[in-house]
Amino acid sequence: MVSLVFLGLAIVCALIARILLLIAAVNISARWALGLFLPFGPLFFRLNYPEEARNSYLFRVATLLCVFGFVISQPRMTLHLPKIHSTAVSPRLSKQTVGYAMEKPGTSKKATGSPTPASTPTLEQRRAANATELERLRGTEAELKLRKRDLLHSDTEGNRIYAIDLASYNEVFAKATAEKNALASTK
Repeated sequence: MVSLVFLGLAIVCALIARILLLIAAVNISARWALGLFLPFGPLFFRLNYPEEARNSYLFRVATLLCVFGFVISQPRMTLHLPKIHSTAVSPRLSKQTVGYAMEKPGTSKKATGSPTPASTPTLEQRRAANATELERLRGTEAELKLRKRDLLHSDTEGNRIYAIDLASYNEVFAKATAEKNALASTK
């Protein structure tokens, strides 16, 4: 809100300064008055007639100070630089297979004596794992909201990557919620 006050004051001061400059130019000639509407016209007028342009000096300085106050009081001054696609969602949600050229995913060249069966987790372990997964997903949701807030509409690549990450997040969240509901019904 304060930043909008500074912006409004800057606009008012700039208009007053330009009107005072226009009044001084009209007192000199009509050509100078028209020349103020051309690019660099006010600059040339102030250089040629510094005494006549002195009335608008305070308002020009006030304009600069108000613009500076506007820039400083902005609550979210962030740089919109292109972001490299790296999120907390990506590694777990990626559906790409990991391996080299012709290698089949899931096969291993390691020679193991006898495969040991994986122990099945208990109901409490599954509930604890589900709770930690939902907590991690809450953090991911907050990160996605921040990314969406900072995303420019003109950044097509960023929007495409965001849409992929959001779809992956929604898929994992739906699975975790379904698991939670299944665990809740199992007693």
